[in-house]
Amino acid sequence: MECAHRLPHFFDWKIEKMTEKKQDKLPVSQLIGFALNGCGASCIAGILGSFLTLYLTDNLLLSMGFITVMMTAARIINAVTEGLSGFLIDRTHTKIGKARPWILGTAFFVVLPVFLIFNTPTSFSPTGRMIWVFVNYLLHVAVFGAVMSVASATLLIKITSNSVERTKVTNLSGLLGQISNLIVSAYGVPVLMYFGGYEKGYFGLSLIFCSIGFILPFLTGVICRETPEVWAEAAQQLSAARKRPSLPVKTQLKYVFGCKYALPLFGMFLTYNFAGMIFGSMAIYFLRDVLGNAGYMTQISYAKLVPSILCCLFGIVPIANAKLGKRKVLVLGSLFQVMGYALMLVPNLAFVLIGNAVYGIGNAFFSVLLGTATADVADYINLKNKTDLSGLSTSIAQFGMRFGMLLGSVGVAAVLAIGGYSGQAANAGLAQSSFTRVMETVGYAGIPLVCSILLVLFSSRMDADKEVANMRKEVQ
Repeated sequence: MECAHRLPHFFDWKIEKMTEKKQDKLPVSQLIGFALNGCGASCIAGILGSFLTLYLTDNLLLSMGFITVMMTAARIINAVTEGLSGFLIDRTHTKIGKARPWILGTAFFVVLPVFLIFNTPTSFSPTGRMIWVFVNYLLHVAVFGAVMSVASATLLIKITSNSVERTKVTNLSGLLGQISNLIVSAYGVPVLMYFGGYEKGYFGLSLIFCSIGFILPFLTGVICRETPEVWAEAAQQLSAARKRPSLPVKTQLKYVFGCKYALPLFGMFLTYNFAGMIFGSMAIYFLRDVLGNAGYMTQISYAKLVPSILCCLFGIVPIANAKLGKRKVLVLGSLFQVMGYALMLVPNLAFVLIGNAVYGIGNAFFSVLLGTATADVADYINLKNKTDLSGLSTSIAQFGMRFGMLLGSVGVAAVLAIGGYSGQAANAGLAQSSFTRVMETVGYAGIPLVCSILLVLFSSRMDADKEVANMRKEVQ
């Protein structure tokens, strides 16, 4: 006898028709609407990655020990809230969908704590500053940010099940995200200087980019429309017919974390975000202390992001995906990142520029398809188990991302602490020690190089899209 959660044969025709309907192309408004979220999120990630540690060490004079503890605690709590967010979204049933209400409701509260961190009152005592920063960082990372990230990833699954359309959506999202990354990376320091420099300029910097980080994701929630999920609708009909209860939590966890693609997906997100956090956060230290000029950030940003933008602009990633398949393109993107980081190990501006350009190409291929890989794994879990666990399935990737960022944040603090970095020396215009500069180079390119090699291994196991396509054919 077939288990209660599995769809009987008399639903096959219904699912087939629903599947065909879901293959329709997305309107341009939906493509743009979803991509706006990536653009806004990149603004927030950009200022956090490039300026947070610098602001905490040089402006607030907080110790690396405190920063490490704060980031570690926030990410550990976030590991729990990511999973809870998945359960919450799976149990959300509104007229506008599952994910959209959470995007609309949390867009403002995701950016508010970031603005408050960069505008910590100078009248506070050292202890007061630590409490202020810790509470707001916790709210951003482990509360509102957790809900927003899971909801955004779930939205990709809900707006279409067409793999080609998903690649187009993530390609455009990647394009806008890279443009916002370019703006933050290239013009963040000039904006900071325009509003008063490292002591006073953070108000203007945070106001501009936090405003963008709120408005664009909010517009995503307004513009995008969720279509009925194939398995969710069919499972809902079956549930009504048999009046069965929801799947037990233990069963849901078994379906999701027992999936053979769960570990590779988790590993990809963890490793990619770990490398990205260290790479982005160490850039200002590396350029200022090793290459001798923080102003190189503009040239470096153009070298890294223009090739990535061009890849997305000309649709090279969707073309490569159609010709080679997702797994091979993910591996190719990882290999380009390996080569780029290897070149950046040479403390010479020309090598660093070329390395960033090579990395940018690889990052375009990898980052665009990383989001669609999450949707593929969610589809695989839903189709295999004949149920809708999109939110919980998405939380695998989000947990990997958050845990990777946790390790990256701790890694930045550890690299600076081991290297003996001195915020007081930086404020006084004094040079860091030679060992500090070596460790800054290790953090900027050495550790990310190792991570990229691991990405090659994880990517080589990501074939979920092919299995999903075969499973849909069997249904039809």
